[in-house]
Amino acid sequence: MNSKYSFFLAIILGLTIPFIPEIESFPIILGLIYFLGGSLFGFLWPKESWHWGIWIAGPMVILIGLSVLFTGQLEMFLKKDLPLLLLAISSACLGSFLLAWLKHRLINDNEK
Repeated sequence: MNSKYSFFLAIILGLTIPFIPEIESFPIILGLIYFLGGSLFGFLWPKESWHWGIWIAGPMVILIGLSVLFTGQLEMFLKKDLPLLLLAISSACLGSFLLAWLKHRLINDNEK
């Protein structure tokens, strides 16, 4: 199930998640949303595995990087945004890796 639009869909998902209202107040829910998004992409397109986490969290990295670049508030970035960024990247990569691994394992078990 290869799609040339899968990377575009991952970027669109990554662009919409940071704009969910009041999501920064609940970092566990943010991590869960990124985990579920990464899991979905990892299960549908397991060949790329954990790379989906980078594609999904990439827009958030770019938006925060531009914010720090133009506002110059590195101190606020380190205190507030960096933990959220690390949570998003790690949960999206973990979700896509785990479900891609599970799908590979299910396919290999069915072939035996």
